Amino acid sequence: MTAAAPIVRKAPGLIGLLGVPARLALGALFIWAAWSKVGPANGPQIFSASIQAYKLDLPDHMIALAAFGVPWTELLVGITLILGIWTRASAAVVFGMLAMFIGLGISALYRGLEIKCGCFGDRTLLCTGGVSVCHVMQNGVFAVLALGVLVWPRPAFALDNLFGRRTSCRA
Repeated sequence: MTAAAPIVRKAPGLIGLLGVPARLALGALFIWAAWSKVGPANGPQIFSASIQAYKLDLPDHMIALAAFGVPWTELLVGITLILGIWTRASAAVVFGMLAMFIGLGISALYRGLEIKCGCFGDRTLLCTGGVSVCHVMQNGVFAVLALGVLVWPRPAFALDNLFGRRTSCRA
């Protein structure tokens, strides 16, 4: 009978520490974005109207699915990023969502649509007015942060670190 392989926990190091502010900022940002869509009494309706304004010719049930699914996905990945649970998977979802937001912004600009972003309800983060190059650039910066969190080897101050990797001790 062989003994169980020991659990090896490697310290995150300096690179892991650099990822903490990015992880926490993205997590807080996505929680705020989610809350602005589901928190106010008319938040879901406003977000649904924002989706319709992009004129994607989606059927009503897809708009309803997006209006429901996007904010709850944002909330889930925001919480998991802050806690450091499934950090890389959460960062991958955030990166994918931001890539979609960038694509939608570019599409709206290309088609000359003058619409509100819908990102943070009736509030804005850095960019004012309707969808603009500023929004695309802002999402690009956030996507780079998400990509950084995704590729950093070991996140510091994350619950992921409580679960080490098993290694084999075979000769």
